[in-house]
Amino acid sequence: MRAKFTGGIGSYSGKLDGVVFCHYRREGLVLVRKYRYPTLTENNHKLGNTTANLHSIKPSDGYKNDMRTYLGRYNTLRENEGRYVRSWVNMYLKLMREMARRDSSIDLLSLSREEIYSRDLPCISIKRAVEAGLLPAVYDYAHLDREL
Repeated sequence: MRAKFTGGIGSYSGKLDGVVFCHYRREGLVLVRKYRYPTLTENNHKLGNTTANLHSIKPSDGYKNDMRTYLGRYNTLRENEGRYVRSWVNMYLKLMREMARRDSSIDLLSLSREEIYSRDLPCISIKRAVEAGLLPAVYDYAHLDREL
C-alpha cells in the first residue's frame, strides 16, 4: 500500500504501531506493510553463513569504489530499469553468487581471498568479471581494474 503524509512530513522509514514504512527516494514513494517476523529455516542460516564468509574476505577500498562506479552505470542500463541494485555490497554478493552458480567447484561457505588468488577467479576485479560474463558490460568498464 502506498502512503501519503500530511503536516509537512515528506517521508518516514521504520516501524510504527505494527506496520513497516519503506521509503524509496529514487522512485519517490513510501510503501507500507504489516510487520511480520519471518519464520527462520535452515536456508536462512546457510545464507547468513555464506554472506558472513563473503564479508570476511574484506574487499579493498579501491575494489569497493570500482564496484560503486560500476553500480551507478549498471543501474542506468535499459534492461535494468525498475530493478535497481541499491548498494555495492548487493552487487558484490550478486557477482559472487553468479560465479558460484557457473562453477560448481566454488563453495561460498569456505571461499577465501587466498583461494580466489590461487585459482585466479574472475571476481578479482570488475573488469575481469565483466570479461568472464559474470556481470553485464557497462560504459568504460575496462578502467575498473582494481583488485580485491
